[in-house]
Amino acid sequence: MKVLIASSEIVPFAKTGGLADVTGALSRALRRTGVEADCILPLYRAVDRTRFPLTQAGPPIRVPLGHKEETGSVEETDAGDGVRAYLVRNDRYFDREYFYGTKDGEYADNCERFTFFCRAVMEWLVRTGRRYDVLHCNDWQTALIPTYARTLYLQEEAVRSAGTVFTVHNLGYQGLFWNHDLPLTGLGWDLFTPQKLEFYGKLNLMKAGLVFADILSTVSPTYSREIQTSEYGYGLEGVLYERRADLYGIINGIDDDEWNPATDGLIAAPFRKEDLSGKEACRADLLAEFGWNGPVKDAVIGMVGRLTAQKGLDLLSEIGEWLAAQPVRVVLLGFGERTYEEAMAELGKRHPDTISVRLAYDNRLAHKIEAGADIYIMPSRYEPCGLNQIYSLRYGTVPIVRRTGGLADTVIDADRDPEGGTGFTFAGYEADDLKDAVSRALAAYADCPRWKGIVRRGMETDFSWGPSAREYVSLYEKALRKRGRQA
Repeated sequence: MKVLIASSEIVPFAKTGGLADVTGALSRALRRTGVEADCILPLYRAVDRTRFPLTQAGPPIRVPLGHKEETGSVEETDAGDGVRAYLVRNDRYFDREYFYGTKDGEYADNCERFTFFCRAVMEWLVRTGRRYDVLHCNDWQTALIPTYARTLYLQEEAVRSAGTVFTVHNLGYQGLFWNHDLPLTGLGWDLFTPQKLEFYGKLNLMKAGLVFADILSTVSPTYSREIQTSEYGYGLEGVLYERRADLYGIINGIDDDEWNPATDGLIAAPFRKEDLSGKEACRADLLAEFGWNGPVKDAVIGMVGRLTAQKGLDLLSEIGEWLAAQPVRVVLLGFGERTYEEAMAELGKRHPDTISVRLAYDNRLAHKIEAGADIYIMPSRYEPCGLNQIYSLRYGTVPIVRRTGGLADTVIDADRDPEGGTGFTFAGYEADDLKDAVSRALAAYADCPRWKGIVRRGMETDFSWGPSAREYVSLYEKALRKRGRQA
């Protein structure tokens, strides 16, 4: 089986978040199952041409965009583990400092940029005659690929028999644009209806993928159910409910090559569940990194990620003073919405002995926090899957999470299930709910034998990509059957 994974970002070429981790790791994991998986993404300025030398993968391509035509090319390189990566080049659209926009907002031409990307992929497949059994597309930036496969390119030999799978990584980001952008796509106004692409008078690219793809998936079983409700569906719950028979939830795996405490070169000392002495060294190293030297008995709480309301920063801000009064040291790494950046920075200034904040993203420090913290806090309002709680389990760092989406599928509350618990969870979205979960975790931390059991069970949990990759293969087979084909 040959599969092409299309995404707006893919590790190791371009990354702003978990989407890149997932698509990069999945392509390699699929190769290990025997699937011929390749990937395709835009050629951004950030792509390291020295590390990844590029060669032409076919002739230049012409892409219709409304009443004009843009030229581009597709270049290729080795992504490792047998995966070939293809990168769509158009410097006007992709040779920019950022992928999607600046702190002041998204680029005004994002609809045009990613319409170009999607149609360039289709034109490249047609012009080169490359055949893939399945086109696996991810989030709104690639949603026009399954749409084109069933409309403008339906009669093209290279794509008409290909199954399409569309994965929603975060329904909160839908690719909403003004209706006057529709002509850019080349699609007719007959598709601009509530049953197809129209969404309260606007063009919704996420909706296009949900309507036209053969098979839909999202990144956890719980999230696949949540997004069929008004609380989590962002207005698309009706579409998702109608397509529920084709909707599946698959938990993301983690990249064992990067996130493995036994081999991690970014942490102070390696460790395994059989011998946690290295974790103690990582703990001391983390404390020193944040300016706390000498022995510290307090529980070390870590958090890495975007400082946004989705990630629960409103709750964390609300309990900040209470948290600073507990027997803890808190280290926070991330950036995001200005309101929460300022709130967290002020909290750190008021309580320098207990709370330290770094408004940045630093992969090295992220690894140090996962390895050196005792507790990881993740109070998300919603979380399609989440990766940091899985990294935490792997590194013996006990997660405190809200019971939503993938967090509910990956963390077992140690009070509700004393024999199987791997962390602490809370269901409501109130400050007192988070306080209660933190208090319960600190009580367990004070009980050394119990704490060691929670840590050990978390480290024994298998979240490698192998099982998830096999589930994706099953989805690809379903998509092929929709096309009247067998794998």
